[in-house]
Amino acid sequence: MSSGNLIRHSFVLETEYGVTPAGDLQAISKTSTAFTGTPDVTSSQTIRDDRLPSGNIVTGLTVTGNIANELSRTIIHDTFIEACMMNTWDATPAPLPFTDLAFVSSTGTLSATSGLSALANGDVFTISGLTGAGAPFNLTTSFVVTNAIGDTSVVVATGSTVTDWSAGEGGAASIQAGAGISIGITPQRSYTFEKRYLDLTAATSSITYLGEIFSAFSGEFNYGSPVTITYDLQGAGKVLPTTPLSDDGRAVIDAPTENFMNPSTAMPMLLIDGAVATYCVEGITLSLDNGLSAKNCVGQLNKAGYDLGTAAIEVGVNAHFSDSNYAYLQRILDQDTVEIEWSVIDSDGYGYHFSVSCQLTGDDPDVESQDAQAMLALTGSGAIGTDGLVLTIYKLGGDLP
Repeated sequence: MSSGNLIRHSFVLETEYGVTPAGDLQAISKTSTAFTGTPDVTSSQTIRDDRLPSGNIVTGLTVTGNIANELSRTIIHDTFIEACMMNTWDATPAPLPFTDLAFVSSTGTLSATSGLSALANGDVFTISGLTGAGAPFNLTTSFVVTNAIGDTSVVVATGSTVTDWSAGEGGAASIQAGAGISIGITPQRSYTFEKRYLDLTAATSSITYLGEIFSAFSGEFNYGSPVTITYDLQGAGKVLPTTPLSDDGRAVIDAPTENFMNPSTAMPMLLIDGAVATYCVEGITLSLDNGLSAKNCVGQLNKAGYDLGTAAIEVGVNAHFSDSNYAYLQRILDQDTVEIEWSVIDSDGYGYHFSVSCQLTGDDPDVESQDAQAMLALTGSGAIGTDGLVLTIYKLGGDLP
């Protein structure tokens, strides 16, 4: 009998599609996984005079993977998000040091003697080194530049709880801008995954999945629950090796320690069209599907690769209906493009910032049951925003140690 707790999953980046390279394996953490390689079969239609079936014919092989986990800022999620986006993370900007960084919450103005011209509209950043009134906003508060005025001041949007601090309280401050990634076309990365049954005594108790490409992800950011993220993969083939990859002279790097994020406490900012949301949002969902289609070639059972389709981005916002969001009923009719941004940051200052442009739809709020709250449940499909992009994700807190 095998325990699910003792099934280890690890991976290595391929340099040639469907071929396992040399190199160590990286173990992952997860809340659930579903890797499988299932033959596609059809029943033979050959007629026998004894009325017995003629058996199945293998016509193909379907290899898929699914990894669910609670989101945290680790090398694993950095890697998987990058693979889903079919692009490469921007280089992490160098920290910007200041000796007199001040903030006025009523205008959203961040000021200093010099150095703020390094920031551009749309940049997302965190701050460290603040003292006094600014100390509560170190590391775990995010800021988005909405008006890059010049070298001595910028206008930013941030959480509604952020209050003023003086230049003296920003005398040792440092700004760390996030590194972004948007939806791309290349590179299309593929991975070899090993599933190892650690409690089975057989030396061959593993399965190798080849050519795994990240086809989709979905994230849930709901009050009262950790942020969860699910990755879907499609692969080329599978092998039951006589020697497991992890016994073939490779090290298995342990899964990193994770600092999970809870939207109730770790979601410092929610912006709608560049302004802080003034109504109560109970949850957000986000998904990306790359629309992969398999290349099937005669003469080989394994897939030869996958072609990218149209990127399908979906977002959902579940909000308590109020005067503050009544105008969305008209925006739904007009199919306006809405830009939504939010951050999730752990207690060490590491996290992600999501920025998505979409056109929303939804049913008019109504009575569901006695004493039920009226909710505005919005869903939307990605639409090109004012920056020419649909979905951008930023790594917050700089490079991981």
